[in-house]
Formats: sequence, C-alpha cells, structure tokens
Amino acid sequence: MNVLHVNTSDGGGGAARGAYWLHQALSGHVTSRMLVQTRVTDDERVLTYGAPLMARVARRAQQLSLRPYPDAHGLFSSATLPRQVHRAINALTPDIVNLHWINEGFMTPENVRHITAPVVWTLRDVWPMTGGCHYTKGCERFTASCGQCPTLGSTREDDLSRHVWQRKARAWQGRNLTFVALSEWIAREARRSSLLSAYETVVIPNALDVERFRPLPRAQARADLGLDPDLRSILFSAMNPIQDHRKGFPQLRAALEVLARRPDADQLEVLVGGPVYGDAPDMPIRTRFLGMIDDDHTMRQLYAASTVTAMPSLEEAFGKVAMESMSCGTPVVCLSGTGTAEIVTHLEHGYHATPLDVTDLAAGLAYVLDHPAPEHLAEQSRAHVLATYTFERQAQLYLEVYGRVLEQTRGQPRPRHTARPPGAADTPYDRSVRE
Repeated sequence: MNVLHVNTSDGGGGAARGAYWLHQALSGHVTSRMLVQTRVTDDERVLTYGAPLMARVARRAQQLSLRPYPDAHGLFSSATLPRQVHRAINALTPDIVNLHWINEGFMTPENVRHITAPVVWTLRDVWPMTGGCHYTKGCERFTASCGQCPTLGSTREDDLSRHVWQRKARAWQGRNLTFVALSEWIAREARRSSLLSAYETVVIPNALDVERFRPLPRAQARADLGLDPDLRSILFSAMNPIQDHRKGFPQLRAALEVLARRPDADQLEVLVGGPVYGDAPDMPIRTRFLGMIDDDHTMRQLYAASTVTAMPSLEEAFGKVAMESMSCGTPVVCLSGTGTAEIVTHLEHGYHATPLDVTDLAAGLAYVLDHPAPEHLAEQSRAHVLATYTFERQAQLYLEVYGRVLEQTRGQPRPRHTARPPGAADTPYDRSVRE
C-alpha cells in the first residue's frame, strides 16, 4: 500500500509533529511518504511542493483576504490563492491520500476535490467543517452555513465565512472522504457539522515515541536545565501561550493568584514554553518565560523537571502536550469536556477542572502539588500512555481504516485524473515538487 500524507509542514507545531509521527509509525508497514509546503526534517521520504516564494505569496493572499475584517481575531484560513497541489499529489499515484493540516495557503477546497485517490482526512482542528475558523469558540453556525462569523468580527450573513463554506460544500459533495478524529470531542463536532455529517468519522488518537518521551529523574532534569532544585514547577506550554486565549492563559493566571496565597507559594515556579510577543505579563508567582522550544529533548527535560503540567485549553482537538507530559511521568490538569480530558483520567493522571472555574483550576493544580503519593501518579500516567498511545497501536488502527476505504472503493471509478504527463513541472524532482 502506498500512502501519501499531506500537511503544510513536517515539523514545528503540534499538527505537523502529529502528522510526521504517523508517517513514521506507518513506515514499517506500508510505503509512506509526505508532501509538505515547508520541510523541516531531513527525511528523504518527505517531498516539498512549490518554491518558498510561492508559500510566501499564498500566505500574503490569505492576509489580504482578511483586510475587509479589521475586527478579526483568532486563526481563520480562507484558502484563497488557486494552486495546483492536486496535480502533484496525483502524479505521485498514491493508493491513499491522508490529508492533515493543509493551511497557510498550502491547499484549497478545490485541490481536495480533484485528488483522484481515496482521501482519509485527519481532523487536527475543525477547519474542514467550518467556513474558515480553526476553532469555533462556541459559535454554532458551522452546523448551518456559517456567515456572521465571530472570528471575523462580522455581522453580515454573506461574509467571507459563508463564501468559504459554499466552496467547501461544492468541493466535498460526492467526494470519497473518510475523516479521522483525534478525540471523541472533535468527532462529535464533525457529526454535528453541516459539511461533514454525511461522512464517516472514526476516532484514532495521536501517538508518540514512548522512548523519546520517557521519565527522567526530576533532580537530574532540573540540574540540566539550570532550575532551582528546591522549587516545584508548573509547566504551561503552547505555540502561542499568551495571545491565543483558547489555550486558557487568562484562567491559568487567575488560578495562580489563588495559589499565590498558599504559605509555600515562594517554593513554586511557573515555566511558560512558547514565544511571547511584546512585554511578558506580570505574574502572581515566580515565572520563567522560556520562548520557543522546538526540540523533543528539551521538552522531555521540561516535563520531567515539572511537578504538574497545566493545560487549561477551552477547546482542544486532542492535546499532545498532555500525552507527552504523561509519557514522561508528569500529571496533567486540564478542563473537562475537551479533547485533552479524554487523555487524562480524573484523579488518576491529574485533574479535570470545570471550564472557566478559576477556583477549581487552582484546586486541580493543588491536587497534584499536594498529592501524598506523587510516584503513584507518575507511574499511572506513564502506564496509561504505554497502553494507549503507542505508534504500533496507532498504525494498526489507521491500516484498518485504509483497508476498509480501499475495499469500499474497489471497482468504483475514480474522479477524473488531472495530473500532468511525466516530466511536467509538477512531478517530483530532487525531493521536491515544483509549483
């Protein structure tokens, strides 16, 4: 079986790492390759599409499409620039195309329409089911036809989100699509959505290299990172930890104000991973802002050095940070009702706090900080990951989906093939595919 994974990048963010790790997990079972817009790894099975200039042009087109919406806030992808990615995909003649996160101008709904192979699409956020937003922030209009988009700050029915929704509706119609959700939470959203409700959605969680993310002695990890050996750390890490309010930083800071009243508050420290734009905020507890961390080794040390990992995300498709943290033996405090809560069993691997209840979030952090048997929490967390989130288990579940999709499509005519003849500009060349 020849599987092609398509993602904007093969590293640098949670979706990219998740897609690349699945590619690795499957490599021992099938022929697995990736097609990306931006390549980070040196994996010879990863092909790049288009020149870096075209990637910048696509991102600029995305920015220009939002200019009529000065009140826009949050991530919104309009996929406005026409591209020919589907030609490159078809020229590679895969048996299965596994789409992942295809934004930042990489692919359009029309590209998806013209892929000739059966498509399995891993839902790494809700963009495939909305008019352009990546998380709905409680908006229910994706169950109809979008419009009046709160992410755009729009009050018009016939806005950009309605136009993108209509393009997706035309592109998805009659297409052979199967969706894989990382959690029951995002699967429920897909089944409620107007765009995806007619398609099969199965749940397969992310997986990770359990040897790369394994426990370290806390004292050793703290010494390696230059952290005070007498302090206990609360870790909070995200790609955009402060500005992206979906990650829950305002609630975390408010919970830290509660913890600051503890008599041992001077023995606590907060470690914030991820870039901070502008001045760092004042914090009620001693805090280190660590900046961007893009290597697994440092993340493993941070997990091992910390007493608890805080993940107060209001919306989360999965929560790879929680899985990585638990694999390193560090319990997690998250919010109930999110994708992360499906990873963390309440009171066994951490704590489920009530969303927007700052006092309960503080209580969850205190539950782990004050636990009488921290070694037991650590062992249970690690054991749960070993039983649930291994590459081998993930690979087998995906192979079952691929096999079923191929069986269902056997004998059915494929969509019209739009690949150029061999030797044309969109064929693989020197580990890249040209625009």
